[in-house]
Amino acid sequence: MKREFLLLLLFVPALSLRAVQFTPLSIEQLTQESTLIVQGTVLTKSCQRDPAGRIFTKVELGIAEVWKASLATNRFTIVHGGGILGDRKATVSRQVEFGLGEEVVAFLVLNQRGEGVTLGLSQGKFEIRQDAATGERLVHNLFHGEPGYHREGEFQADRLPTQRRLTLAELKRRVRGGDR
Repeated sequence: MKREFLLLLLFVPALSLRAVQFTPLSIEQLTQESTLIVQGTVLTKSCQRDPAGRIFTKVELGIAEVWKASLATNRFTIVHGGGILGDRKATVSRQVEFGLGEEVVAFLVLNQRGEGVTLGLSQGKFEIRQDAATGERLVHNLFHGEPGYHREGEFQADRLPTQRRLTLAELKRRVRGGDR
C-alpha cells in the first residue's frame, strides 16, 4: 500500500492554488488594443498539439462583418490555449470558449502565423443573442452587457456598473468612435 501511494505521488503533478485576477478593459481599450475586430459565426472547432506538445483549439469563424481593419476572405481562424484532445484535457483559467454556431464579436490581435487571438482572454469575445421580448440583438462578455440569464427586472447585487443592457448596434457605434 505504501509503495502504491508513493508511486501515485510521483505521477501527480504539484498543484498550486492561485487566484486569477482580471483588470476589466473598457470597450474603448479593447478597440484601441485590437488589430482586428470581426462579427461572425463559429463554423468549426478543432483541438491540436503544437510542436512543443501543448494542446490548443482552432476556431473558424464565418465573417459577417469586419469592424476594424480588413480581411481578404469571409473566413478567419482564431486560436486559443487549451482544449480536449483524445483523453487529454488542457485548461487555461479565464480562457475564451467558443460554441459551434455561436454568433460573436471578437476583438483580436494576430499571432506570428496571422491567426487571431482574443484580446484579454475571454474579455475579447462578446456573445450575441436576440432578446425574445423585443427582438433586439444584445451582446455581453465577462464585464460588459447583461448575460441574459435572469428575468427582466430582477435585481443583481453583484453586477458590475458596466453590466447593463448593451445592444449590438451600441457596441458597433462605440467601436467605430460613436460618429458612424
